[in-house]
Amino acid sequence: MKIRLLFISLLIAGIIFFPIVYNLIVIRSRINYIINYDVQGWNREGIINKIELLNYTTYLENYFEGYGEYKSYIDRDFVVYLQNRIEDDSNFHWEMLYEHYLRYTFVAENHSKVYLTYNNNTIFSIKDQNNHSLLLVENYDWNEVAWYLNFTQLAYVYSDNSTILLNNAFFIEINLEYGYYCGNLCGLWYSMDQYIVLNSNLDALMIFIPHTGLLVS
Repeated sequence: MKIRLLFISLLIAGIIFFPIVYNLIVIRSRINYIINYDVQGWNREGIINKIELLNYTTYLENYFEGYGEYKSYIDRDFVVYLQNRIEDDSNFHWEMLYEHYLRYTFVAENHSKVYLTYNNNTIFSIKDQNNHSLLLVENYDWNEVAWYLNFTQLAYVYSDNSTILLNNAFFIEINLEYGYYCGNLCGLWYSMDQYIVLNSNLDALMIFIPHTGLLVS
């Protein structure tokens, strides 16, 4: 009889404490962010600040508004906002499959030569000195691309396209993925890529932002 009561007591205690332990160990490990900077060049902080503090809405053509609180471009305010959401996620979660994360990667490479092919309305390609494509975007709809070309430093192109050589330029690729999942109850997945070319003086010569991926359930 005592063994049976002990077993029942342990079973009840397990039912009560399992969600707490599961939250502390498993769920908390799924609430996290990773922010990574890989910047080549002599002015690491200058490059990061130039890109993340840029007022994109004053530059971008075909700018689209985004989705509510989720911007259609990446700047420091947006990254900090998403980071704070994760840091503030301290509630108890009953959902067994709950997950809340941010992945942000900022890569800047210095190239001795960059070949930009464009015209006044379209960016066709960006290649390095070895003819390797830097703009690794496929199957995008140009009508859903926010873009900028600095025509104070780039010539207007009235023909189909033209290729210009940029010496000692920085190519920046930013990737952001944010999501949270509540099992079958709710979920959001948000993904964006952003490409910028800076000259040696850190002037923005080109910005290319394809359409944003958003999935809500």
